Amino acid sequence: MPLQSASIKSGATWAPTGGSDLVFAADGRAITDGVRVVVVSDSDLLLRRSLVAKSQLPGPAPKAGAPARLGRNQMTYFVPFKAADGLIYNQSIGIVMNLHAEYSLASRTALKADAAALLASASFADFWLNSILT
Repeated sequence: MPLQSASIKSGATWAPTGGSDLVFAADGRAITDGVRVVVVSDSDLLLRRSLVAKSQLPGPAPKAGAPARLGRNQMTYFVPFKAADGLIYNQSIGIVMNLHAEYSLASRTALKADAAALLASASFADFWLNSILT
């Protein structure tokens, strides 16, 4: 479906169905303002999936008349892939939320649901899977 006429279910609730659980555990690497966890069931250390999560709190304006500093929560999920050329490539997907301190919890929840819809909606499948913009 063309992005120009795409649609999502805004405000919808999202819950996973099917599949199997991936269990994550900290791997001990230091991440500034965050944590790195790995999938414990992955036995090949070179191909172990990982997730990096970082959080920065919102802050006041640095000076009068300047905008306040937005809070920033981000996650990046890495899936290493060994290609035919023998090299390992990190496939990844990242999620970032930039939020003002006064943005309500209800609005944050709705924004998160809309982000899930952008990933899950059939309207965007060709974009995510095949890099098609039209």
